[in-house]
Parts: sequence; structure tokens; C-alpha cells
Amino acid sequence: MQTLNLTKRPAKIGKSVNTRTEMHGADEVPGQDIPLSGILLSVEELQAITDEETAGVGLFKMEGDQYVPRFLCFGPLPIAHKFENATVKMSGGVPVTTYKNGKIKSIYVQALGGGMTEMSCTLQVNPENGDPSAQELINAKVSITMKAELEQEEEPDPELPMEHHAAADNDSVPLDDLVPKNPDVEETRMSGMGRRIQSAAKRAKKK
Repeated sequence: MQTLNLTKRPAKIGKSVNTRTEMHGADEVPGQDIPLSGILLSVEELQAITDEETAGVGLFKMEGDQYVPRFLCFGPLPIAHKFENATVKMSGGVPVTTYKNGKIKSIYVQALGGGMTEMSCTLQVNPENGDPSAQELINAKVSITMKAELEQEEEPDPELPMEHHAAADNDSVPLDDLVPKNPDVEETRMSGMGRRIQSAAKRAKKK
């Protein structure tokens, strides 16, 4: 399973930390969405984030003896991957805190000079008693370590083979056989003009 391992490094918490409640089974538990930025990644860590061995070649090129961004026209690039079962430790600008079973989502990366990439993301956690409040986290400069697993996408249901569809079509029941037949309905339909025509026909036969 693809994993993300970031050793201790600086990061910056954003200007707002969203607080919410979420359901864990039948229980309501508090939740926080913590925006992080300024996380520098090596090429190897970029490959882990993107799950793509050629990510470094895609974002960087050599100029002289240095790696520089291949595309200066791009801002931060979104990464569709999400990570789960995250263990994240924060220290420095906040009390030492370890969050477990978190999620890392809304990941963006931007190529910098020297082959480094800056990452921003949102860390979703369920704080416990004693963990920093949202107010304590806002704008804090921290040191973080991260360990997480790439979230696995659910496999789509397999499609039925074509011969199954053909068999189903051949076994279809005619809709006409499902319509109940009621003689009273036929009698009801012959009303008005129909009955007058039938009566005129009978009189003509008598003559």
C-alpha cells in the first residue's frame, strides 16, 4: 500500500480552522479542518504524494547544474489523491500534539527551485480533550511529522457480460399479457356515437 512519510519539518497553519461535529456510529464527535501550507517535499516525497515515479521529471528540468521548475506558468497544482489513517505530530507554535486516524485531503503542490516542491493541504482530525483549540491553532508556525496511507478507491461493480443482457432480453415478458382484460371495459368503450351506429345497422337489417 502506498504510504506517505514526512519527517519533522516546518509548516504554517492557515488563518481559519473549521470546527464541526461528525457521526462516528451513533456518537457525535468534534472535528477540525486544519489548513497547512509551506511543507517542503523532496522529489522522492513528491513521488509518494502523487503515486507517480516520473513526477519529478514532469515538474522539473535541469538548467546548468540545478533543477528548476519546468513550467513557470503554473500555480499550485491540485492532487486528487487523499490519505487516511494519518498520524500527525505538531510542535513548536502549539502544545505538542499527536493526532491519530486523521485524513489528508485538498492537496496542492508547486514546484520551487532546487528540485523542491511546496505542499499545502487540509488535515482533518477529531481532537480530544487537551488538544489545541481552533483559536490556538490559527496562524501558528509549527513543526510537523506525517505518516499516512493512500486512500483506496472503491472498486466499481462489474458489468454483466453481453450474453447475459441478450438472455435477459429474450426472456422479457410481453407487456400485453400483463394488461387485465375486462369485458365491461369493451362495453363501456362502445358508447355515444358507436351505439347509435350499431342501432342504425340493426334497423337496416330488419327492413
